[in-house]
Amino acid sequence: MAPKKQNGFMMFVNEWRNRNAEGRRMTLAEAVYHCGTIWEKMDTQQRGPYNSGAKDANAARRDKRESLNGHGQVDKAQREAAKSLMDKAQREAAESLMDKAQREAAESLMDMKRSTERLVLNAKMSHDLENAKFVFVAFNYFTKALTTDVYVPAEFAACEYSLKEGIRSIYSTMIDPGQIIFGQGSDALHNSSTTHDLPLPPNALGEKNMAKLYRNILDYLTKCQGEGKTPIVFTPAENIGMVKSCFRYLECEDDSRDGGGKIEVFDIQYLLFILKKEVMSVAGLNDEKINKFATDAFFKNDFFEFTAGIACQYHEDNDRTKYCTQSMVTRWAYTFTDFMCGDLAITVQPGKHIPAPTKPNYRIISSDASSLDHESSFDSFYSLPGSQVKKESEPEDCSLSSSRLSVASRSSYKPKDHTSFAADLNEMSEFPSLGMRKSSKHHGSAASAQRKWNAGARN
Repeated sequence: MAPKKQNGFMMFVNEWRNRNAEGRRMTLAEAVYHCGTIWEKMDTQQRGPYNSGAKDANAARRDKRESLNGHGQVDKAQREAAKSLMDKAQREAAESLMDKAQREAAESLMDMKRSTERLVLNAKMSHDLENAKFVFVAFNYFTKALTTDVYVPAEFAACEYSLKEGIRSIYSTMIDPGQIIFGQGSDALHNSSTTHDLPLPPNALGEKNMAKLYRNILDYLTKCQGEGKTPIVFTPAENIGMVKSCFRYLECEDDSRDGGGKIEVFDIQYLLFILKKEVMSVAGLNDEKINKFATDAFFKNDFFEFTAGIACQYHEDNDRTKYCTQSMVTRWAYTFTDFMCGDLAITVQPGKHIPAPTKPNYRIISSDASSLDHESSFDSFYSLPGSQVKKESEPEDCSLSSSRLSVASRSSYKPKDHTSFAADLNEMSEFPSLGMRKSSKHHGSAASAQRKWNAGARN
């Protein structure tokens, strides 16, 4: 059945239905009846665009019908030509989109580098490089969407740092998103069990109000960097996409901002490289051997990975301090200190620049009789059970060196060196079974006597 011709009135009806919510709720018959009264009141000039549009549509349909063969089908050559043109157009469009995405990514990277360099150079020009403040952030997440760049956050931590003062403040919180992406419970469970080990929703810990949490984070960043400035935070290059996605996840529920308060996320490893170069320049040191590869390797070594007491209480109790976001930002601060504070002769403060001193998790056992009877140690070689009675008048000293000396001095046992052997291997009296080894004559007679004895025994 051939398609019906278009007319100006029906084009007007379709346009009216698309533009009016009331028309979209009507059926086609109701819309035709309603628009009929409007169409009758329209003059020729008002109807002109619709009538000309209908003629153009009919002409285009006629041209298409003429390109068909006798069976009402498009000719094969024409179909292949059209497909080739379509493929070419799609390929060019895809390449154009890829080129555009690559250009945007390159421009974003260059903007990030320029902004980082500007922060450091401005601090250097004002002769206040050691007091420049930087904010390090880290996120943990439950799961990531399979087809989109959406991460469901689980934990967040931020650290305000400067070379002179070290860690100025830390903001840390767990996040309860309420639910995870449908169908990805298994992925979330696997990611949690192999990393941060946080309980999954609906048993998740921490803040449940995403809008409130996002406002609290913005308030903290504003307090660190000042009013009227775009908040800038630093995180490792491989985590930038995840951190941006987690910020968007929190921001989407905050209707009070209306798109304002965007947080810029930059590369912390590039900051380490630029800052190290400028620190050595200020200190008058040679920086020829400082390059991005060297600073990246230093950062990734993570020398403070197993430092105790810097993670949140949950991860300290569950022995997952390596994956705690609070531990991450603290270790990054210690890494910056370890790499640069010595160049500027900055006195480090425990707990701010370097890990705070901790109580030893071992104890020194006194060398009395009860302990040495049950302990197998180096000290027991110099002591005997009868010589381990401690005199009441002697002061007690629990150090390892004093215990070793005290036991050795009170013991009557003198160890003998068994490594030197004083016997003469050539003396028969020392080793009768060897016989007279020096004389081959005696050795031969003894051998012949043995042969005679063996022959007699056989007979």
